[in-house]
Amino acid sequence: MTVPRIVVFAYACTPAMGSEAGSGWAWAELLGSFADIWVLTRPYPFRRAAIDAHLPNVPHRDRIRVLYVDLPRLGGLGRSQRLLRHGYRVQYMIWQISAFRVARRLHREIDFDLAWHLTISNVWMGSLASLIGPRFVYGPVGGGVGPPWRLATALGWRGLAYEAMRSLGRMAGRFLNPIARLSWQRADVILAQNPETRAWFPANQRHKVEVFHNIVLQGEVALPQAARSIRPLALFAGRLLPLKGVSLAIQAMEYLPGWRFVICGEGPDEKRLRNLARRMDLQDRVEFHGWVERSHVLELMREANVLLFPSLHEEGGWVVAEAIASGLPVVALDRGGPPTLGARTVKAGWPRDTVRRLAEEARAAFEAGSPPAVEALGLEARRERLMELLVARHLLGPDVTGHPRPREFQ
Repeated sequence: MTVPRIVVFAYACTPAMGSEAGSGWAWAELLGSFADIWVLTRPYPFRRAAIDAHLPNVPHRDRIRVLYVDLPRLGGLGRSQRLLRHGYRVQYMIWQISAFRVARRLHREIDFDLAWHLTISNVWMGSLASLIGPRFVYGPVGGGVGPPWRLATALGWRGLAYEAMRSLGRMAGRFLNPIARLSWQRADVILAQNPETRAWFPANQRHKVEVFHNIVLQGEVALPQAARSIRPLALFAGRLLPLKGVSLAIQAMEYLPGWRFVICGEGPDEKRLRNLARRMDLQDRVEFHGWVERSHVLELMREANVLLFPSLHEEGGWVVAEAIASGLPVVALDRGGPPTLGARTVKAGWPRDTVRRLAEEARAAFEAGSPPAVEALGLEARRERLMELLVARHLLGPDVTGHPRPREFQ
């Protein structure tokens, strides 16, 4: 039996976090459970500290090597992040150049079996990991879910402008970005976070695509259940961006008299949302808690009756998965990742109809009570499903297991 060697691009990768960074580390642990992996990531100080503290507790820690790769230098202009301080995605694209150089050098020494692009995986941005040399796994990728334009008024003018620019970017990426096209063409398998992203790929590439979301939950989510709130309590957790649909959730409170709505998060849409709650005279029932620790969000999930998460184009939905795993029902729109995770969904139609459906579904979820917690989102279940897929696609031999590795690599 051999142990695969995998080089991993994971620009976002931090233990004990939600969303993209938490996904990056969870997948590193998942891959490290059956392979020797070299994880290339950005050297933020907080990330180093978090990984150094967490890695000794990982059972297969000897299989995970973390290599910190910074942005390349731009001649005499200093480090490029000084010029692009606010361009996170631009920095990410430039970072790939450094990561590609390091990975190519390592490939000559180690002879990897697979190259894998994990985080900030966007179908229209592409990945230089496809050019390293070994067989290539792309994803889980997102970016194929667009907003329901009937709900454009829920975005506000800033959100609408952003979505218009994003739609142009998606179109340009598909037809004009050679790195994106090379990534699809060179990939041996593409993991798409949702059916819309799978459908977004050209028809001649879809035979490579498997719908496989990026959620890998770990033990801290499985908290003992507390007594749910007697007074119905709806919860939202996430960045306050127009695309998250929080304005729809606030409007749904008009049809849910007696309910409280707790909003955990901060972001550029907060002022507009507070003004909306004030205009609707809902200040006494809509509570803005600002940014809170993830551990506190998990505690609130034990008390809430419903996670109300009507995002207009959610690719995966980490907080949705955490809620479902803890037995908290989720009400979301019928788009992107939440339906694949088991959320109760409503059709995205015209704003007033959508708001009314959200309220009706929230009330139905409250009356139905807490569903059983879902275990299929945990590391062991996800590892088994992933290995089955890789064996079926002939990227792993059938003799690969998740047991301690039988040999060391020089």
